[in-house]
Amino acid sequence: LNYFQKILLKSAPIMSAVYTLFLSISILSYLGFHLDKKMNTFPIIFLLGLISGLFLGFYQLIKLTNSQKK
Repeated sequence: LNYFQKILLKSAPIMSAVYTLFLSISILSYLGFHLDKKMNTFPIIFLLGLISGLFLGFYQLIKLTNSQKK
C-alpha cells in the first residue's frame, strides 16, 4: 500500500463516525421540522430532534474514539 492508502485506512473509522454525526443531526432535525409543520408547533419538535441528533452523533463519536484507544 502506498502512503495515501495507509492514511485512508487509519482515518476510515473516524470518517465513519463523522458521517454518523452529520446524518443523525440532519435526519432528526429534518423529521422534527416536518412534524412541527404538520402539527403547527414549529420550534419544539425541531429542537428536540436537533438535540437528540447531537447527543446520538456525539455518543457514537465518543464510543468509537474510546474503542480505538484500547
